[in-house]
Amino acid sequence: MSNSTPLPSVKTKATPGPASNGLGRGLFAYTDIRTCDDILHIQDPFVAVLKTERLQDTCSGCFGKRHFDSYSGQEVSLKACTGCHVVKYCDKSCQSKDWKLTHSRECVIFRNLKPKVLPVNARALLRMVLRTEARKNAYTEEELVLFQTLETHIDDILNRNAPQAERIALTSRAVKEYSKTDMEEEKIVAYHARLDLNSFNLTNDDDIGIYLHPYAALINHSCDYNAVVGFDGSEIFVKAIRPIATGEQIFISYIDTTYPTRIRQKELQERYFFTCNCAKCLCAKDPEPTGEAGAAAREAYALLEESRASSCVTDEQKLVDVTKSLLSHDLPKTKQPFISILDEKIVSDISTGKFDQAFFNSALRVTRIDPQVYPYEAHPLRASHALTLAKLALYSYQSSCQLSSYEKNSLGVEGPQKKSQLHFGLLAWALFSDLVAKEGEYCTVPGFKERVRNGFAEVEKWLMSQGIDPGRMEKEIKRERRKLAMLVDKLHMLPVR
Repeated sequence: MSNSTPLPSVKTKATPGPASNGLGRGLFAYTDIRTCDDILHIQDPFVAVLKTERLQDTCSGCFGKRHFDSYSGQEVSLKACTGCHVVKYCDKSCQSKDWKLTHSRECVIFRNLKPKVLPVNARALLRMVLRTEARKNAYTEEELVLFQTLETHIDDILNRNAPQAERIALTSRAVKEYSKTDMEEEKIVAYHARLDLNSFNLTNDDDIGIYLHPYAALINHSCDYNAVVGFDGSEIFVKAIRPIATGEQIFISYIDTTYPTRIRQKELQERYFFTCNCAKCLCAKDPEPTGEAGAAAREAYALLEESRASSCVTDEQKLVDVTKSLLSHDLPKTKQPFISILDEKIVSDISTGKFDQAFFNSALRVTRIDPQVYPYEAHPLRASHALTLAKLALYSYQSSCQLSSYEKNSLGVEGPQKKSQLHFGLLAWALFSDLVAKEGEYCTVPGFKERVRNGFAEVEKWLMSQGIDPGRMEKEIKRERRKLAMLVDKLHMLPVR
C-alpha cells in the first residue's frame, strides 16, 4: 500500500480533498480499489484508551490483542501497574510500550486521584494534552496540524446540547488542573470537542474503548457506505466492501444503518450535527409500524436504549417478553428492532452459559438475517457473526451441551415438540472450515483471520481426541448441516402461541 501522507504510521490509498454537499473535507481514492483492499491502515493511534469497566480485564498496552488472538479460552492474567494500580498489562513488553508512549506522565496523576478513576473521555483528553506538551514521544507537527483541522462544532454543542457542553467544560477544567499544563483551557475544550465528534469505538468483539486518529477522522459518513472500519489491537484498518474507482469518495458509517431513516437521522443530528443525504436516506422505503405494532416496536427500542445506557447485560425476561410482543404483531425478523433484540438475547444467553440457546439464535441471525441486512458478502459483521456461531458450537460440544429436545425454542416462545439431536462438534468443525476457506473473501483484520485458524485447530484437536476424524465424515457433516437448516427454518417461521 502506498503512503501519500507525511505521517509515517499511515498507509493509504486515499487522499484528502474537498467534499460536496457541505461535508467539508473527505478522503478520495487516488487509485482503483478492489473489494477487501486496505484503503487505510494506521499502526499507531493519536489516542486510544479503554472504557473504565474494561480496565480490569483488558491490557492497556495491546488492548487485549495478545490474549484475544491466542484463542486459549483461559482466564486472562494481567498485572496492574505498580504505580497507579489503574491500568493493567499482559507483561513487561506491553507495559514498556505504554509507559514510553504516555503512561509515564499520567501514572502519578492516576495515583494521586485514587480511589477515583477518571472516565474514559477524561483519560483520553488527558493523554492528548500530555503528549502535545511532551519532550519525548510527543505528537509530530504534522499530526497536530491535521488534528486541528478537524471540526469542533463548538457553537452547535453550546446551542443544541447543553449537557454535552457542560460535560466538556467540566472535564476540560479538571484535565487542566490535574495535568498542571500551561495549555489554555479554551484549547483543551477544543481538543475535547474534536474527540467527541471524531472518535471511533475501539473494538475487538465488543466495544472496549475509544480511538482517534485525525487521518481516519477525515472519512465522511454515508448510510450507503462503501468501506468499513476494523481494529486489530491498536491498529485501525479501513477496507473496501465493494470496488471503489479512482476519484470516488470513501464513506464509512458512523452509526448502525440497519435502523429506520428517522432514527438514523435523529442520531446523526444529535451527535454529529448534520443531515445525511445519501441515496439510502433520500430514497427511504422503510415505513415504521403504527398502532399496537408500533407500540411494541417503541417498547423494544426503549429496552435497547436502556441497555446502551448501562454496561449490564439486558434482563433476560424483558428480552423474552419484548420478543414475544414483536412476533405477535408480525414485525419482521430482518428489520429493526428485532435485529438488535436478537443480538441482545444472544449476549444474554452467552453470559448465562446457555450456549445451545445462543447457538440457535446465532444460527438464525447468520443464515436468515445477515444476508438480508448486509447484502455485501464481504461485510466483516457477517464473518464476525459466523465466528460467534462456530465458537458457540464448539463451546456446546466441549461442555457436552448436546441439544436433546426442542420443546421450547431459544427465543423463549413455545415451539415445535419434535425431538432433534445435533452433533455440535461436527457442526463446529464445518463452520470453522467455512470461515477458513473464505478468509480472503471477508473484509476482516489480520487478527480475526488468526483467531479463525486457531479456532479451527482447536475444534479439530478436540474431535480427534474423541476418535473423530471430521475430514473423513463428509456425509455425516452434510446431514448435520441439513438438520440445522431445518431447525432454523422452523425457528424463522415460528408463530407465537
